[in-house]
Amino acid sequence: MLRQRIVTALVLLAMLALALTVGRPFGFPVFALAMVGIVTGEWLMLLRLSKLTSIVVAGVMMFVLWIIDATSVAGFVSICSWSIATFAWLAFATGLLSKGRFPAADRFCLLYACMALLLPSACWLALVSAYREGLVFLVSILAIVWAADVAAYFAGRAFGRRKLAPAISPGKTWAGAIGGAVAALALAIAAAAVPVLSDSFFAVLTRRWALTPVLAVTLVLVFLSVVGDLFESQLKRQRGVKDSGNLLPGHGGVFDRVDALLPIVPVALLLNLTASR
Repeated sequence: MLRQRIVTALVLLAMLALALTVGRPFGFPVFALAMVGIVTGEWLMLLRLSKLTSIVVAGVMMFVLWIIDATSVAGFVSICSWSIATFAWLAFATGLLSKGRFPAADRFCLLYACMALLLPSACWLALVSAYREGLVFLVSILAIVWAADVAAYFAGRAFGRRKLAPAISPGKTWAGAIGGAVAALALAIAAAAVPVLSDSFFAVLTRRWALTPVLAVTLVLVFLSVVGDLFESQLKRQRGVKDSGNLLPGHGGVFDRVDALLPIVPVALLLNLTASR
């Protein structure tokens, strides 16, 4: 299983690298659009929609997003979607902190179905905007989740005892969450200090705000990445499945791999826009 996971991860990284480089300027937007389309389809199926309905709805969403991005209203729609997504994820985070879990999907099926369309859409619009800011800027945002995930895995294995959200995901621990936060902070400090990374998300914000607020922002983004991860875990638990899909051997579905990215990318782009004004 570990070998299968590693091979799948390497294939995905190779596809991402090709989309970011050889496929310019449309390779990455197309690649990212395919990913968020699959995420939407998997999300809708977790809400018990049929596979055919989920695929059709996700396909229509992808078509609409591509058309919007080619029009003059793309900027306005992007800002609106990032704002709504930020509010939605903060609301989910508030519910998690106050009640230890999210509202049941079965009771709020229509709301969750709307979120299945809106939140991946906001993420795609943010990914495309970050890509157009530059590769270093985009990869530095993605690296928040990558660094936090790797550190959380090892910190959780070494020190994890107290569960973070046992009712949702028994595997998550406080030690893992803290380890992930420390890794992300280290990434932010390094990216802000190293000249070759002067175009990174952290360096750009540091020039506008200073380092301390940027570190606070990084902590918020890491927290929201955990919220995204736990949110998808609860959806799967309520549906009674282990994975969101079976498209990625050893990893499950695409939703399983990008759940932590869905909140932080639109929030990061909204923060970048706010800082530039």
